[in-house]
Amino acid sequence: MRVFKGHTLVATNETLPGRVEIDFHFKDNNGMDVFVEVLSSKIDRSKLSNILDLYSSISNIYPSLKKFELVIVGPGVSLSTRRELERLSIRLLTFKDLGITQRRLGRIQEDRKQMQIRSLSPNEARLVVKWETEKKTIIRAADVQNALNRSLDYAYVLLHSLEKKRWLERIKKGTYQFVPAGYGVYPNKVAPANAFAVGAAFVSPYYFSYHTSNSHYSFTTQMPFTYFVATTKKKANVEWQSVVFDFVTLSKQKFFGYRTTKVFDVDVCMAEPEKSIVDSFDKPHYAGGIEQLVRIVWRGLPQINHERLVNYALRMKSHSLVQRLGFVIDFLAKEGLVEPFSQDLRTLLASYVGNTVVYLDKRKPKKGTFSSDWKIMNNVSIEQLLSEIEVR
Repeated sequence: MRVFKGHTLVATNETLPGRVEIDFHFKDNNGMDVFVEVLSSKIDRSKLSNILDLYSSISNIYPSLKKFELVIVGPGVSLSTRRELERLSIRLLTFKDLGITQRRLGRIQEDRKQMQIRSLSPNEARLVVKWETEKKTIIRAADVQNALNRSLDYAYVLLHSLEKKRWLERIKKGTYQFVPAGYGVYPNKVAPANAFAVGAAFVSPYYFSYHTSNSHYSFTTQMPFTYFVATTKKKANVEWQSVVFDFVTLSKQKFFGYRTTKVFDVDVCMAEPEKSIVDSFDKPHYAGGIEQLVRIVWRGLPQINHERLVNYALRMKSHSLVQRLGFVIDFLAKEGLVEPFSQDLRTLLASYVGNTVVYLDKRKPKKGTFSSDWKIMNNVSIEQLLSEIEVR
C-alpha cells in the first residue's frame, strides 16, 4: 500500500474471467484499473503464458474496461520478456524497483506471520480463519454467536477487540466490514474499498440502481461518487470513507426487477439492465438528467430485452416515464443510432401515454416542439440530446 499510495485498493485475490486469480486490484486517481501480480521467481519467458492469460482475463471482464494496466512484480526481469510484453499495457517491476531487498522481503514475511499469530486470541483466530475461508465481507454479532455458540455480550466484546486490531472496520452500530489478511497486518491494515458491499449492509431490502447500475452496465462512463440504493425503507443518506450512499425510497409496487450480481467478488443486489433504464426514466435526477437518459438508451438498447423493458415500464404505472422513454427511443431511431422497436412493442408502450403533456426536461424553459405520438414537449435541442453520445 505504501508503493501504491496514490491508488485505491479495490480487492485482493480477485477471481477474473476464466477462474484466473490476481493478487491486487487498484484504481488510480483517474479511475483507471490497475492489476498487480506478484511472482516469487524471476519474470522470464517461462512466465509469458501465465502473464498473457492474466492479461486476457482482464480484457474479458464485463462490463469491459476502457483502459487498464497490468503490473507484474518479481525478483528480476529478463530483457527478452520485457521486449516481448512492452507492446501491451503490462509493466514489469522488480522488488528492487519498489525499494524492497530480498532480505527486507524475508523480514516482512516473517514479521507478518508472527504479528498475526501474536495478535489473535484462540477464539478470534477461529473467527478470522472461518471468515477468510468463507470470504465473508459483512460481519454482525450473530455471525460470532453462531460460530462460537456464545452470548451476545461476548460477541460484542470480540467484535470490539477485532475492530481495535483492524480485522474489522465499523460500518454502523453492530455491523462491520471484514478486513482479510491480504490487506496488511496490524497496525497498518488497510480496509477493502468495496463500497458496494458496504452499501448493501445499511438497509434491507435494497438494490443498486440509477447512475450506479448504469455505470455497472457501462451505459454511462461517468464515475459514480454517489452510490444510489433503492429500498422500500426511509433512510437518510450516509457518507462512508468519502463515498455517499443515497437511499431512494420506492413504493412496493416499483420495487422489482433486480438480481444478485457479483461485484469485485462480492454478491450484491443490482437492478437488471432493463430496470436500470426504467428506474432512470422514473427519477431522471438520480441518473444525471436527460442527456444521460439519451446515452443510456443508446448504449443499453442493443444489449437488453426490449419486451422486458416495455413490461417493466408499464408496471411502474407512470405516464410521464412511458412518454419520455417512448420519445427518446423514437428520437434515437430517427437519428439512425438504434434499431426501432417492433410495431407491436411500440404500440403497447404508446397505449400508456397519459392525457397530460409532459416536458422532456422539466428543469428547462417551458417551450419547444410538440410530439403528438408521445404527448411530449421537447424543450431540449438536438445538440444537447446528443451531447453524451460519442461519434463512432
